[in-house]
Amino acid sequence: MFSQILTISKFTIIESIRNRLLWLSLLVVAVSFGLVEFIGDLAITEHRVTQVAVLAAFLRLSAVVIVTMFVVSSTIRELHDKTLEMILAMPIHRGSYYLGKLAGFIQVSIIIALIFSAMMLLYASADQVLLWGISLVFELVLVVALGLVMLFTFNQIPAAITGVLIIYGAARSASSIYLMAKYPILSHTTFAQKFMDGFVALLTWLLPDLHRFTQTEWLAHGTGELKLLVPVVGQALIYLSFLTAIALFDFYRKNF
Repeated sequence: MFSQILTISKFTIIESIRNRLLWLSLLVVAVSFGLVEFIGDLAITEHRVTQVAVLAAFLRLSAVVIVTMFVVSSTIRELHDKTLEMILAMPIHRGSYYLGKLAGFIQVSIIIALIFSAMMLLYASADQVLLWGISLVFELVLVVALGLVMLFTFNQIPAAITGVLIIYGAARSASSIYLMAKYPILSHTTFAQKFMDGFVALLTWLLPDLHRFTQTEWLAHGTGELKLLVPVVGQALIYLSFLTAIALFDFYRKNF
């Protein structure tokens, strides 16, 4: 079983090379460099902080989009061209196939995080970039797992990508929305307002607290500490296990 997982993950990495995914990452780095230098020339004060904030946000979002599109498009292609059926016709467990794809996607995510972190070294200190890069890896791991869940649920590229981005955006902003709902400028006691407050509170319990992940503040102000990675790693492992269980359950019940 372990050899099957390694083989499938190896071919996933080869596929990313053939799809020019690494070249796309380098292109994003080049575009981000030009963008940040241009914005830096426009900044009147806090030149470096502005550059770091824009670059970190741009690279993090780019990494999420690249990984999401690769995970969804790669697996959908195997579903539509009957490659998955051919693989499952061999003596390969569905669990081995899923874990192999998951491992391959995670390795690709690590490579992308390394490339983007290397770019950040031009503008921020190495210790803060290290923390930021590690956090980015775990954030992308959750994106990979979520992408596979959405893929097996919808079986369509637009729906799967949209689902991932909506949930990712909600997880990124859920804490801020909860604070705004809990402490409004004008207090409301209507049923609709109470329902929305409860719904937002429920989201904060169900979704990972992604605002703790890959914080721009670490790079801009040097506030990152090793202990801040503890909740990041803990949440990533918990939600990875949860999403893997959901994806495997859905995968095993499908007939190809």
